[in-house]
Amino acid sequence: MRPSTRELINAIVTALESQVAPAVQDDKWAASVLRSTTQLLNHLAVRTEEEVRVLQEDNEDARRVLMSLAPRLASVRAAEKLSAATEAALSKPDPAPCDGVGLDARNEAYQAAVEQLVKHRDILRQVTGSDAARDELRAYLKRRLEREHHLYFPVFMGPPF
Repeated sequence: MRPSTRELINAIVTALESQVAPAVQDDKWAASVLRSTTQLLNHLAVRTEEEVRVLQEDNEDARRVLMSLAPRLASVRAAEKLSAATEAALSKPDPAPCDGVGLDARNEAYQAAVEQLVKHRDILRQVTGSDAARDELRAYLKRRLEREHHLYFPVFMGPPF
């Protein structure tokens, strides 16, 4: 579809920077809001092209980690709530490969389970008898940051205000 979403967003940024910025340069607040808006639009331009791929990759990675931890949680009474949260996330139906909304919903469920596991890492340590599960979660979170890094940098390298 022409123009592409990125082209539309880039045209909006160009218009804001060339037509609105000069008109608000004396108003520090308005100029700050405009800079923030253009940075968010630049982020959105990158994100529209990458979001589905990043979500697919992150969902696959999160699923592998949760599936690895699930059996260790299922057999221990102290981990019942963590096991239930993990199983609930894993039982969500698969969205279509290009369904951004479905992929995002799946990712939210996975992230909620990961958050619970991180929050209760003391129980994980009791269940597993080591820090292996914590290390597995830490490695996943590091991969997630690396996977999403290009969505934020260099877009947000300009002045924030």
